[in-house]
Amino acid sequence: MVHYATSTGTHTSVKAKTLYPTINIDAGFDDVYRVGYWTPVRVTLTNPGEMFTGKLAVQSYSSSYQASNVDTVSPWQFMQAITLDKGQQRQFTIYAPHNTGSLITRGFQATLIDTHGKAVVTQASKPGAEIQPGYILIGVLSDNSLTQAQLLKMNLPGQTDNTMVSKLTATTMPSSEAVLENFDALVLDDFSTRTLSAQQMTALRIWVNRGGALVIVGGSNWVKTLGPLPADLRPINIHGFDVLPAHTHLLTFNGNPLTNTVDGSPKLTTPIDVDKLTTSPIINTASIQDSAAFSSVTTLLATSGDTIPLIVQAHQGSGTIDYLALDPASAPLSTWTSAPLFWQTVLESAMGNALLISTSAQSYDAGPGEILARGGLVNFLTPSMPQGTLAIILLLIGYLLLLGPLRALLLHKRPYWRRYNGQIVVCILVISSLLAYSLATYERNGAVTDNSISITQIGQDGTTAHTTTYMGVLAPRAGDVNLQIPGNNLAEPIAQPYLDSNSAIPQQSHNDTPTTVTSAPDGTNLTISNPDLWTMNPVITEQDQHLQGQITNNLSLRNDRVIGTITNKLLTSLNDVYILFPHNFISLGHLAPKETKKIDTQLKNTTTAPELSLADQIEKAANLPAQYFPYKNKQQPPDDFDLHMAMLSALSGVGYSYTPCGGPCQTHAITNKGIIYVTGGQIPDPNYKNSTDPLLLDGTQATLIGWASQRITDNNTSTTVNNVDPQGLHLNFIQMPLNLTYTGILDLPHDFVTGEVVNINSFDASEVLPGAYSLSSGNVTFSLNMPATPHAYISNVTISVPDLINNPNGQGNGSTAHSSSMQERIFNWQTNKWENMQLDQHSAFTTDNLDSYAGPNNRILVQVTSYNNNQIYFGKPELNINGNAS
Repeated sequence: MVHYATSTGTHTSVKAKTLYPTINIDAGFDDVYRVGYWTPVRVTLTNPGEMFTGKLAVQSYSSSYQASNVDTVSPWQFMQAITLDKGQQRQFTIYAPHNTGSLITRGFQATLIDTHGKAVVTQASKPGAEIQPGYILIGVLSDNSLTQAQLLKMNLPGQTDNTMVSKLTATTMPSSEAVLENFDALVLDDFSTRTLSAQQMTALRIWVNRGGALVIVGGSNWVKTLGPLPADLRPINIHGFDVLPAHTHLLTFNGNPLTNTVDGSPKLTTPIDVDKLTTSPIINTASIQDSAAFSSVTTLLATSGDTIPLIVQAHQGSGTIDYLALDPASAPLSTWTSAPLFWQTVLESAMGNALLISTSAQSYDAGPGEILARGGLVNFLTPSMPQGTLAIILLLIGYLLLLGPLRALLLHKRPYWRRYNGQIVVCILVISSLLAYSLATYERNGAVTDNSISITQIGQDGTTAHTTTYMGVLAPRAGDVNLQIPGNNLAEPIAQPYLDSNSAIPQQSHNDTPTTVTSAPDGTNLTISNPDLWTMNPVITEQDQHLQGQITNNLSLRNDRVIGTITNKLLTSLNDVYILFPHNFISLGHLAPKETKKIDTQLKNTTTAPELSLADQIEKAANLPAQYFPYKNKQQPPDDFDLHMAMLSALSGVGYSYTPCGGPCQTHAITNKGIIYVTGGQIPDPNYKNSTDPLLLDGTQATLIGWASQRITDNNTSTTVNNVDPQGLHLNFIQMPLNLTYTGILDLPHDFVTGEVVNINSFDASEVLPGAYSLSSGNVTFSLNMPATPHAYISNVTISVPDLINNPNGQGNGSTAHSSSMQERIFNWQTNKWENMQLDQHSAFTTDNLDSYAGPNNRILVQVTSYNNNQIYFGKPELNINGNAS
């Protein structure tokens, strides 16, 4: 799981003749790191001499396992300006990507540079431990060391060793979402949250929306931990304190048994008997917060009579927030032997699918911005012919016409001018040469082209966003090209190995271009030193931002119709706007600033073509071919609408196939947190499409997409090149999760409510493709959370688990016999036992006994297993609800 490199020790490359500052460097999180991720490099400088002014630069380095020195240093430097007073000690944190192109990065090297550009002190960090793909890293913000100690004792599914846990503080907590991506989950317990900066809090909010799992812990110290949290990170309102009632079972909320299993293995739950404790465990009294910042809020566990919620899970964007009303690391629960198992049960429910990615699957770094999975976007970055070049071509044509046919015609009509024929030719040559030279000089010195695509994911509450921008900068001349990127962002070139097999970009004859990235609070300056003429420089930036205005919605699903409004409160118009559902979409067209658009649209029936992606459906509705992508025929989209459609195809995997994936990685592999997992698990029908689609935000009810006419963030200034605004194409694509309420007749469409993985009891269960699973032993438990609809009467529910062997397209085949090796069970909350599901001729289970199967908190638990240990393939359980809501 963890790969250790041989230590390189400490290296000082310059022996200072004067008293220069000394360097102490460490990188990663408790000496662990992920390859390819943005990594914090903390450099402590101690200045024993006079005031020092200069720059601090960080570079990644590589070396062999056996080497004791730095073999190769990355040509990319990440630096910032520094000033140290005499005798001063300061710590600086610089974020840098943990890679060295095609080489294996072992660590980072810090260099102190004086005002003359001379490196005066250099020191390398010790190599750390690499977190291999598929393994989990949990961050802990806690002033209580017992929290981390309990988490370290967990045995999460799929992890061959104990889970890796890294302690964070207000100093080491990342201030950028891109750096927080290193973590699969974060635990906030008994921590002075007010010590976090506004920038760190913004990064945390965006990280949750983009798929992070946050666990916030109450208990006796809830005021300092939860009090400073913004409302959109707190799904509850805390009112006070109480004590945990006697005989409360804390480990049964996901259907875990109360007694020993049949094979005699230890029971999975231990009742807490407050009568046997010297003091009673403190819990918080609280109520569920009704907020548009959450798509759903579900009580997983409550005290008897459901009076006090003990565990609450909220979904926000693609992520989850789990609230615990008690603190397992505080007395008297700190001595509870099942505390690690309690943490494990909570985190299994929070992380779900992340634990089903096999650690043995072949994995590949997807590159910055997952460029290998979105390789079709590179076609948009390659500039077309610049206007200056076109002018030179037209000038050449005009020169030939003047020198030939036009000159001959002039001399024919004015024969007496023939005596000046030589002078006319010379004049044409001189004037054309001067014009051509002037145009060529302008083109070479000033005609830099920058094409860019920005993908902005807006948070659930509509106030924050994360923007990933792909840029293609074409520089006509050799030498330095300076990019001035506004705002607090992380920027890096896209390394050549990620582009070598992409035919859309000219192949460079050299290795990665030397680049210096200088960060400042108001922007980033990126200097690229091009060795050749007409060099194409792909660059990527990531930025956490606040929006100027909001997009608000009030949508409900009523009798298979989507009814409500969408309001654009941004300062820019939105074009080609769509609302996306699983297998379905609604076109809204243009949304002007401050415009409110009313919606009353019948959802289309798409069961006739389940193999079509959402991009295919949108393109066919626009009378374009499916997988529309004219670039593959060396053509350009004729207008903005076609350009947008081609971008949807690229985001869906069209336009580039990474060889290890055997096709588009978006549909032939699992792409998760910057890693491509080629599982080798081919399901029976490769065209099977479920609720997952590259254009949908994971875990959301609906997704809004569109293209903004201008940047929509707090800093509306654009990137400049050599201090001028470059020419080029700029696309601003947005995605935002939308909430839905339910009214009228409840007959939810296919795939609207699907199961979430909450418990894994199998050594070989895995996700083989997005939304498709396989196992031969043990079981996987899914939770189907019924929509929280007030004043609803539900007559019955129908549950189906797509059997991808018997029914490869995920639909029932009408067979009267269920001959599959797959066995489905449902949890009875009244008897606390699992029961076999009696399937009908459509391989579905229908029941009106919601008291038994939906339980007190409207959660239906479904367990999938193979009764004869044969390999089974299945999709996420699906829930259809029949009833009425007002």
